[in-house]
Amino acid sequence: MKIRNKLLVSHGALAVCVAVICAFMLVALETTDRNRRRMADSYESLRQLNELSSDSNRMAEQISELLSIGLSNRREVTEVSRTLLARLEGVRDRLREDIATAASDRARQRDAEMLEWIEVILDRTERLADIGARMADLVADGRIEEARRIYVVQVEDGLDDEISDLLRSATAADEARVLDAIDRWDRQTELLRALAISTVVLGTGLAVGAALVMDRLVSRPIEALARAVDDLGQGRVTRPRPAPGGDELGRLATRFDQMARAIARQQSDLRAARDSLMVQVAERTASLSQRTSQLEAANARLTRLNDTRTQFFADVSHELRTPLTAIRGQAEVALRQPQATVADLRQTLSQITRRSGQMGRLVDDLLFLARSEAGAIAFAFRDTMMQEVLAEVMMDAALLTRQRDVTISVTQPSEPIVLRADPDRLRQAIVIVLDNAISHAPDGTAVTLELDEAGGLIRLAVSDRGPGFTEEEASRVFERFYRGHSRGARGGAGLGLPIARWLLEQHGGAIAIARTEPGARVEITLPWGGAQGGAAWTS
Repeated sequence: MKIRNKLLVSHGALAVCVAVICAFMLVALETTDRNRRRMADSYESLRQLNELSSDSNRMAEQISELLSIGLSNRREVTEVSRTLLARLEGVRDRLREDIATAASDRARQRDAEMLEWIEVILDRTERLADIGARMADLVADGRIEEARRIYVVQVEDGLDDEISDLLRSATAADEARVLDAIDRWDRQTELLRALAISTVVLGTGLAVGAALVMDRLVSRPIEALARAVDDLGQGRVTRPRPAPGGDELGRLATRFDQMARAIARQQSDLRAARDSLMVQVAERTASLSQRTSQLEAANARLTRLNDTRTQFFADVSHELRTPLTAIRGQAEVALRQPQATVADLRQTLSQITRRSGQMGRLVDDLLFLARSEAGAIAFAFRDTMMQEVLAEVMMDAALLTRQRDVTISVTQPSEPIVLRADPDRLRQAIVIVLDNAISHAPDGTAVTLELDEAGGLIRLAVSDRGPGFTEEEASRVFERFYRGHSRGARGGAGLGLPIARWLLEQHGGAIAIARTEPGARVEITLPWGGAQGGAAWTS
């Protein structure tokens, strides 16, 4: 028997089982829906009977109130009567429709009995409404005693009790109907449960039987062949093959055995070729590995040299620009003074000499920095008065603002503020920040420097009325080589503020953007004690 036929037989059995289960589910759903509709009808009937009983009592109360409060509630009597009659007629019409569409004689008989009660109740209610109208007329004519006698004889001891008894009887009958429906629903549920268990047991048995048959006819031969394939993959080609059979698996096993023998021969040839190739590859790999290591080391050295060279030129171009500008400005001022005295020229040359010395020291530091990947720049720390540092900064600022319509305002305390610092390095950091503010301040505005101390910290704020920093620029402005776009079109290498931050950090201080718009406010904080030595540059 072919595997295809085996699969068709097993799948057919499973399909029959599924079809039986589906049919059972449909029958169960239909039965449940029918019982649900019956329960809903019974509940609706009980609800309507309760409403009728309530309306009947209300109607009797409204009629009795004619005797106590007069005609003021005549309208309520009329409305209650109409409402009760309308509901009774609605129940009557629904029962007639149920009788016409009843599915069984039992249901038709039960609805007919209920219809008889409703018609009797409707007749008594109409009579009660007529009596109420008659009593209202008697009350209107002032014949209250006669109306009272009619109420006692015909309503209180007559129609009211009769209607109440009829409604109680109808309600009791409907309750019995509900209990009967519940009882039948319970019996049908038990039957459906038994059928469900039987169907599940039957389906499970068929599925297990089909699985066992498939395991014996298909799965076991496939597992045997799979084990043979695993053995072949591990190189054990001498293991006995599965015995061939008459179906597709048998033919496959025979062909597999032939293939295994051919693979064994090919594997022997491949091993010999592989061993020879591995020897050649190992020799060449060792040679390439050695050359690769040499090239990587050389490339790393070249990369470090290139980075050092690039960093060196960037730092030199940025850091030498401000001192050179100051020297050139001082020389130009001296040259434009035709009546300059020897004292004036000496003062100018003295300043140029001082600037040249500072530049020489800066060049030495930059060259030292460029020649080492993690070198150290020496700091000459001593007791330094911040007011003196600001005075030197203002001398530099006079040259920086010479070509700009920008003024500089300094606010500082009269008491000396002394800290341990390298005055030249500290001045250099402040000039960088001040130069940045002057460069971006609009003409006709002022750049302010505010110096104070509080809480053991020295604070210096540099503010301008320029375009300020964007949020992105404020978060990245101290990165090396970062140049923003919002603060004008002035070019630069993006090294000024990072260098200033590094210089301040060597003093144990910090620098931060305190305000981004409008204008910029850069705050420098320094500790009273300052720092005691230099540190290696970190970008």
